[in-house]
Amino acid sequence: MKKGIIAHEGVISAETESHYKVSITSRSACAACHAKGLCSASEMANKVIDVEKSRADGLYKVGDRVNVNLEESMGMKAVWIVYALPAIILVTFLLYLQRLTLSELVVGLSVLGAIAIYFIVLYLLRGRIGRSFHFSISGLEETTNK
Repeated sequence: MKKGIIAHEGVISAETESHYKVSITSRSACAACHAKGLCSASEMANKVIDVEKSRADGLYKVGDRVNVNLEESMGMKAVWIVYALPAIILVTFLLYLQRLTLSELVVGLSVLGAIAIYFIVLYLLRGRIGRSFHFSISGLEETTNK
């Protein structure tokens, strides 16, 4: 695998004139455990990622197994957007509103409201944010060799 690249194995599930739709299965760390049927902690989720054909290293067809690649820096950007910024907003609002000597109920609801507004704005800007993340695909043998 190339350094600085996050790769997930997937299967091309659909193809349009300009995009491939790649299905990947995200698994929790315990999803591969032999006792996962007895445990409620294991989880798997299917996700579909659109990849522009211009970002593919070759021609693929529906059913081909590929690696979906993303630069590590883009992964860190996603972590900041989804985890770090909301945490910063939460702590900032919490500390500021507590200094105003408001009741705990008002402070708590205000902080939750601020986080809700952040995620609503994030949802409204999802297309613009999504265009800044560029996925590519490559054949399995190219990224599994070190």
